[in-house]
Order: sequence, then structure tokens, then C-alpha cells
Amino acid sequence: MPLSLSKQEAKRIAIRAQGLAGSRPDRGITIEDVRQSVRAMGLLQIDSVNVCVRSHYVPLFSRLGIYEQDLLDQLVYREKALFETWAHAACFVPVEDYRLFKPRMATHKPRHRVAELMKEKPGYLDDVLEQVRVRGQLTASELEDAGTRSGPWWGYTSGKVAMEWHFAVGNLSIADRKNFARYYDLTERVVAAQHLNGVVPTVEDSHREMMRLAVRAHGIGTAEDFADYYHIKNGQARDRLAELVESGDIQVVRVEGWDEIAYAPTTIESSDPVDAHALLTPFDPLVWSRDRIERLFDFYYRIEIYVPANKRQFGYYVYPFVLGEDIVARVDLKAERDNGVLRVKGAFVEPGFEHDYVASNLADELRLMARWLGLTRVVAGKKGNLIPSLRAALAR
Repeated sequence: MPLSLSKQEAKRIAIRAQGLAGSRPDRGITIEDVRQSVRAMGLLQIDSVNVCVRSHYVPLFSRLGIYEQDLLDQLVYREKALFETWAHAACFVPVEDYRLFKPRMATHKPRHRVAELMKEKPGYLDDVLEQVRVRGQLTASELEDAGTRSGPWWGYTSGKVAMEWHFAVGNLSIADRKNFARYYDLTERVVAAQHLNGVVPTVEDSHREMMRLAVRAHGIGTAEDFADYYHIKNGQARDRLAELVESGDIQVVRVEGWDEIAYAPTTIESSDPVDAHALLTPFDPLVWSRDRIERLFDFYYRIEIYVPANKRQFGYYVYPFVLGEDIVARVDLKAERDNGVLRVKGAFVEPGFEHDYVASNLADELRLMARWLGLTRVVAGKKGNLIPSLRAALAR
């Protein structure tokens, strides 16, 4: 019979698996700490929005506390221990997993803009590859005959279409970023030969390993949760998970209140109580599957960046706050670097949680985040039911 777990046990397992269960290290954070944290998460979603700090730096702060952001850049662009690829979305992934993405790269077909480019400019894709081969790492705009934007401000130039095609199929990789602009180079000059030239797994084998990694990173979840982690189809995920159950790598579990069957590692580390304290970016691995966090935490969450300002319920870029074993609040944050302020534009406590207790703990996290970002003050705005208690806590 499948193992039965209470909803509370499932929450604990999920928080612990994501490295959020205990206190942060009380020492200086090293590059090895960063490496191990990314390895435990499996991947780190990249996002360009910089209203507070770019999203991919925050999960490491949530788990490790104050650390030098350059340590992540070092791992990616100097040590080449992580690489950029399309996983859940644009993500950093440990380079030892590069082989798992090669079958995906091999299946890409030239469609839409790429197909049009091949028709309009025969030989241009080969020419772009040769330019990078001869000149070294380049941005799309540095290509000869890069062209002009073909649509509104987000429209791609011919050079960008070509670079992204070569990136998607594995001919090019991201060698560096400056001011967030991608610098492309030949993959053989970015990914070490031991990871690039090994045996290429079948699609099924790569998906099976992705599912094993996703189960480990989640601690517990459904087939849909795990499929979303590496962006594979639900049916393929179910087939691979069934094989992992059969081989004894994972187990089927039942979770109180869940309609779908769930999966967990064969050996669950612990379902003992946890004591998390962390602000989470909207793209933190714990919360990016909105259906999963609603199932686990009864927390309804949608990012409102693309919602008109007058229709936003909580704010432009809202961070969930996990405390103990629950997501207890959400805060809309902005880093005002010119005046050294971390501004809380809005703060909202979830129903059933004590305002002063949540505010006291949230104030501590906000002060820590401000220090990490090199800001000197935390200032609370006016919006939200937690603001009065948070102002009082920040004043103490």
C-alpha cells in the first residue's frame, strides 16, 4: 500500500527538500555553498526584472543568507560549473546535467521566424556561426549584418533570431553576460569536453533522469509538478515516474486532500517539524508551480507584472514569505538604490496568522535583505493589512 502522509507532513518534506528548513549558515558563504545549493534545487530560473534584485540571485539568499552575488556569476561564467539552457524556463543548470538536454536540442525544428530567416537569407545561419567561430564570443548586436528589429521593441533582429536558434540546438552557449546582455560562443568553448562529448542518452533516459532529479528537489509532488520542473509533457512524466517506481528509485505516496497520486524519494529524509524563515522570489522553485503551492499551503498566488496597475490586488513584484511551516504573508518590494532604501510598497498577511508575530519575523528578513543588497533602511508604505504591524516592528 502507498505511504499515506498528512498535508502538514507533505509541507515539511517540500520545505526541507528545497533547503529552506533550518537556520542559515552562521559563517561566510563560499562558492562551494552556492554550488551545493544550486545542485540541491536542480536548476535556477533566470529572470531579467530588476525592480528589487534579479530573481536568480534570490533563491540563494533565501537559503544561505548574505552572500556575494558574484559567486553565482563566477560559477556560471568563469568556472563554467553551471550552464544556461531552456528547462522549466531559461535556467542555470549544473553542467554535469548537460547531457540530459542534448536529446531536446536535437529535436528542435526551424519554424516561424527561423524558417522565414532561412528562406529570406539563405546561408545566414551558417555565416553567423562562422562569425562567432572566428571572432569569439559576441552579442547578437555585434554580428555583421545583424539587421534591425522586425516588430515592436521586443521584436528580434535577424542576428538575434540566428543566435537564439544556434543556442536552442546547442551550437552556441552563453559564455558571459554584461548588463544582462547575452554573449554567445561556440558550445565547445563553453562546456567542458567531458560533459559535451559523452554518450547521448535517449529521450526516455534523459526524461527519466530529469524526473528523478525533480522528485529529489521537490521532496514530494505529482506527475504534473515534476513535468513542469523540466518542461516535459505530463504523459511522458507519468511513464518515466512509473519506471522509477518499478526500479525502486522513488515511491508512490498519498497526501491528505490531494486528488492526484504523489511521488517521493524511496527514503524520505524526515517529516519532522521545520522552522523556515525566508522571502521567496516569484520564481523560487518552491513556489513557481502555482497549483502545487495552493495544494500544499492553501496559498493562491499569481504574479501581477502584466496586470494594469489599477487592477493589481497585491502589487507589481510580490515575494511570498514562508515562516515555520506555512506561507504566511506576501510583500511587494522595490530596491531604491539611489537613496539606500528597501521599500515595502505593500504587505499582506494570510488569513489565520497573527499579525504582530508575522510582522516581527518579516521585519528581520527585510533588514537582512537590505543588508545583502547594500541598502541602509527598510521603509514601509501604506498598502496592505500587515502594514501597521510591520511599521511597528521596523521601528523597534
